[in-house]
Amino acid sequence: MNADANSKKLVYVNGHFVPEDEARISVFDRGFLYGDGVFETMRSYEGRMFRLTEHLKRLRQSADIIELRLPHEPEQFADICKQLLVRNGLADAILRLSVTRGRSAGGIGTSQAGEPSVVAFIRPPRPLPDSAYSEGVSARVVSVRRNPSSALDARMKSMNFLNNILAKAEADRYGAYQAIMLDHAGRIAEASTANVFFARDGELLTPGLDCDILPGITRAAVLEVASDMGIPYEERKINPAEISGFSECFLSSSGVELVPVTQIDDQTVGAGTPGPLYARLHAAYRELVRKE
Repeated sequence: MNADANSKKLVYVNGHFVPEDEARISVFDRGFLYGDGVFETMRSYEGRMFRLTEHLKRLRQSADIIELRLPHEPEQFADICKQLLVRNGLADAILRLSVTRGRSAGGIGTSQAGEPSVVAFIRPPRPLPDSAYSEGVSARVVSVRRNPSSALDARMKSMNFLNNILAKAEADRYGAYQAIMLDHAGRIAEASTANVFFARDGELLTPGLDCDILPGITRAAVLEVASDMGIPYEERKINPAEISGFSECFLSSSGVELVPVTQIDDQTVGAGTPGPLYARLHAAYRELVRKE
């Protein structure tokens, strides 16, 4: 995108909508210095944010976990999101909303932190190629483990994303689209930017919330539509050794919706093509989006 286009795109920064090229935040902001903040990434369809209320609830939960005072009520955050869409003239978009602990007064202690900073921006969706949905993508079980909740609560969507970044970098080195991370006990947790699902004998399986996973908004929607369709599912601990016995695998996230995985490491998943359970669930998810 050229500079002129950037100057016309508006970003929300601490109470003001400013051109992207003029958006500024202090170099002393704790988000920049320490990754001390939380965020949500959402998707809009036809001018409406999908499950905005759920995203804002998770933002509040993340902030509560790190004892960060949010400067706005959910209704105010919702208005910021909606105004971004209108002011930028985008109906279908990815929106990121970030809140940091504000300027640092020196040191990592939180008692002297300044007023929280709020930044929000949108961009057009960057859909995967059609072949990703029709043929599937590859994934790799990486050596980088998911942070245990005893260290960083997995329910928190933190701006400190190095754990996930390093996992994705390892997958990239092997030419895989996504990284599958294990928890501290060596069980499957989640992908670097998505939750993971498996299928076997018509049953849907996914790691439970006790496996150090982020409780994804899209993950919850998948389980909801599965229940509505009468598809049995189980949230449980899953060992990597079980992968060879699964007939399907797919990933879920707000940005890419549901994406089938047809190869993990050197193993072909099932028949090596997107499976019927995935196809039914993705169609049902898109219908849910359309209705809401």
